[in-house]
Amino acid sequence: MKRLIHDLTIRQSILAAFLGIVLSILSLTGLIFYTSFSQQTDLMIEDHSREINKQIVYNYENYINSVIETANYIQYITSGFDVRDSYDYLQDKYLINTEIKKDVVSVYLFDTEGRRVLGNEVSENSAHTITAQRWFTAALQERLIFHFSAEDRQSLLPKNEEHVISVSRYAEYIEGGQQKRGVLLIELNSNTINELAEKTNLGPTGHIIIIDDDDSLINTLGSYELDQLDMSMAIAVESYYGGFMTEIDHKTMYMNITPLSNTRWRIVNVIDVDHTAQVKRQMLLTLLMIFVVSIFVAAVVSVAMSRRISNPLNTLKESMRSIEQGSFHSKVVVTGQREVVHLSETFNSMIDTIQSLMERILNEQREKRKTELRALQNQINPHFLYNTLDSIIWLAENDRSEDVITTVSALARFFRISISGGENFITLEDEIQHVRNYLTIQKVRYQKKFEYRFEVDREVVGLKVMKLILQPLVENAINYGIGDEQETITLRCFRREDSLILEVENTGYGITDERIREIYRIINGTDKTTSVGLRNVYLRLKLYYGAAADLIISSSLDVSTTMQVVIPVREPVQAIENQEEVT
Repeated sequence: MKRLIHDLTIRQSILAAFLGIVLSILSLTGLIFYTSFSQQTDLMIEDHSREINKQIVYNYENYINSVIETANYIQYITSGFDVRDSYDYLQDKYLINTEIKKDVVSVYLFDTEGRRVLGNEVSENSAHTITAQRWFTAALQERLIFHFSAEDRQSLLPKNEEHVISVSRYAEYIEGGQQKRGVLLIELNSNTINELAEKTNLGPTGHIIIIDDDDSLINTLGSYELDQLDMSMAIAVESYYGGFMTEIDHKTMYMNITPLSNTRWRIVNVIDVDHTAQVKRQMLLTLLMIFVVSIFVAAVVSVAMSRRISNPLNTLKESMRSIEQGSFHSKVVVTGQREVVHLSETFNSMIDTIQSLMERILNEQREKRKTELRALQNQINPHFLYNTLDSIIWLAENDRSEDVITTVSALARFFRISISGGENFITLEDEIQHVRNYLTIQKVRYQKKFEYRFEVDREVVGLKVMKLILQPLVENAINYGIGDEQETITLRCFRREDSLILEVENTGYGITDERIREIYRIINGTDKTTSVGLRNVYLRLKLYYGAAADLIISSSLDVSTTMQVVIPVREPVQAIENQEEVT
């Protein structure tokens, strides 16, 4: 009996010890599980919030850069023409931006007295206060930067009560042959700022705040109460920059504060993560209840929950790391608790949104590049047509009918190739024929004061090149190379390794090294000029062919001047049968 009691006592002690060990292991397991879950959740919240912040900042900075590009383009157009002589042309360039861009309300150019020079009409109520407005005075005081105004005001347009954001910059323009100073102003629809973040999931009470460097509120977006907005502003002003967890109105929030490039603004993204924090608290309560009900059930549930939550979170974490490394093609498929599944679905939705935005931006950039190329091609100076028609009239008046026929025929072929059925790229053979027509006309016009010849390799005539690329170089050779003595213009086309070389050489006086440096400054845009020819060719080369393309100028005084176009070859040579080489 004593032995049985002793055995039972030992068994009870062993059972108690076992239960104590089980309880300790279970408690430790629960504690470890909750700690791991908490850390994983915090990391997931931080990574997710950073990705949302990164996308929002990316959207806003892209939009700001597009506005700056528009302003730079308008300023470039303005500086190249005399307002008095080209008012209609410049006015059309200003107004077309308000028509093709839904976010641009109006575009103006004011002089230093606040008088409108170009752009939309100004309401009478606003005209007399322009010089006192912050966007105007700031642009004149700090000339090298763009000023994004924080003033909440109505548009300057007559009968327009739309609230706008002002983007201004100091500008110079020519009027009556004199250089003048002024202010370029673009008014943006403030609703566009809101639309940039509409698809972003900020949570039930998440919101976005934009403030300037004086900590003044510019704009807000999202779901919030006034007390929450005041608390967010206070935290943002105190913290200034960075990302961190914070408590706003008894709710857990993740706040990211980031300066927006090219502005004096900071964007504050306040993301509601209180729902995820509640999941953590509910999980701890569930574990405690399981401990009370049953050690065994607690152990089973602990293991099950660990597998149901930790694995999906790790999967989600690895996918986030892949996204950080630039892989946007893999999606997360997890099962388990509803919150984790919901987070994975939100994460997949975010990936889809990023992919869609990236594709849209690529398409927009591609279309923009095409538009810029067409715009540059349309800048070819029409004075050649006027001069040719004058030459035809002169020939007709002097009964030189054969020269009239030759000139008109060459002019017709010249413009037929210039149009090229709307194509931007033609074969080198057509481009050479285009130059031949041009030289035929010019030789009649200059009464045979020059000779020309072609040295073209057969193997390159089938390559496609950007049209109207040789004629401006030949025109430059004629305008600046012909003197009292008869000169010779030579056009050479050949291939050098992976490049197509187009070379125009004219004999004559030549040009100095200083003049060559001046021409390089002009085509690179560092010198102001109204000339279109060489700069037009250079810009179109760089726009389509990239950094590998170049325009090289060399000269020997009293001997010759050579302009060489280097084009990277992107297609196999397509030789044309029976192509004659003209020398």
